[in-house]
Amino acid sequence: MKVLVVDDNIEITSMLTDFFVLSGIDVEVCNNGKEGLAEILAGDYDKVLLDLAMPEFSGNDVIDELKKENFKNFSKIIIFTASSVTEAEIQNILSKGVHSCVRKPVKMPELIECLSV
Repeated sequence: MKVLVVDDNIEITSMLTDFFVLSGIDVEVCNNGKEGLAEILAGDYDKVLLDLAMPEFSGNDVIDELKKENFKNFSKIIIFTASSVTEAEIQNILSKGVHSCVRKPVKMPELIECLSV
């Protein structure tokens, strides 16, 4: 499995990278939304773990741009967000075809389950 992590928090991306490598999962990291958008469009990933709250170009911005680009595979995107995001905001994002949402702080069994579906 090949996973792209798009998150501006270096500590989180480092922790996830270590976890994925130990789990035998191929992982790439982008530390901002614009870089993540380009990588999603150019790369061949099984799943994309996308943070919503990033400065300058958020996860919502990434999703909106993917819509404009007629991106066909929203089912591979898992929103990765803080618990302060409301349920209504999450439902709005999920209505765009996004696979699911995992809240931070992440529980690794929940994350692995989302990746395997």
